[in-house]
Amino acid sequence: MAAPGLVGIFVLSDGLNVNGSELVAGIIGAVGQQVSVTGGLAGDGAEFRETLVGADCPPRKQVVAAVGFYGAAIRIGHGSAGGWDEFGPRRQITRSRGNVLFEFDGGPALDLYKRYLGEDETRGLPGFGLLFPLRIFDPERPNHDIVRTILAVDHEARSMTFAGDVPEGWTAQLMRGNFDRLAAGAALAARQATDGVGAARSGDQLAILVSCIGRRLLMGQHTADELEAASAEFGPQIPQLGF
Repeated sequence: MAAPGLVGIFVLSDGLNVNGSELVAGIIGAVGQQVSVTGGLAGDGAEFRETLVGADCPPRKQVVAAVGFYGAAIRIGHGSAGGWDEFGPRRQITRSRGNVLFEFDGGPALDLYKRYLGEDETRGLPGFGLLFPLRIFDPERPNHDIVRTILAVDHEARSMTFAGDVPEGWTAQLMRGNFDRLAAGAALAARQATDGVGAARSGDQLAILVSCIGRRLLMGQHTADELEAASAEFGPQIPQLGF
């Protein structure tokens, strides 16, 4: 895909067998920092059994698909925002490997979730954990935070696997949902995307929205609030699609 004129890549990936951080790093390493890379990881609700992706073929597991956008006439703006509320103290990630988290503050990561969520809810992990993502901070960039979603738990090792890297030495904090703030986050992401295009908003336009299954499970029918908030930012003239 790294051909002349490439300005953007939209990626759809298997959601259970991929470290999102490594996926993005690999793509950017091939195409360069100047190319916009957006997209998402496929989900299967809260089942965590199998995710399917297809590109010019029937959907199947362990597939990464991408669409490239080429040409000087194309303008791409993108945005990402959360809206989750933090709770509990901030803790240090003291042992991890890639996207597998072993310890907070020297203690097993899974034990902390058990303490906050309770024994019954912990048995519902990783599905129940979608409602309680993790916010992580780089100590060298305290104003920059990333939200990580749980993919799997290992009750024997008392570890947790997330959709992206959870680096050692970073700070972490649990999060939970708030309908109004999640809808406001959708609006902020839409605003960032339109601002990224800037004054060049002319010609054919399209908005592709990617949300998290954790937001969907929590909000239920209130998911419409997210769409309405984003639509208010885009305006009625821009068609929307997504997942």
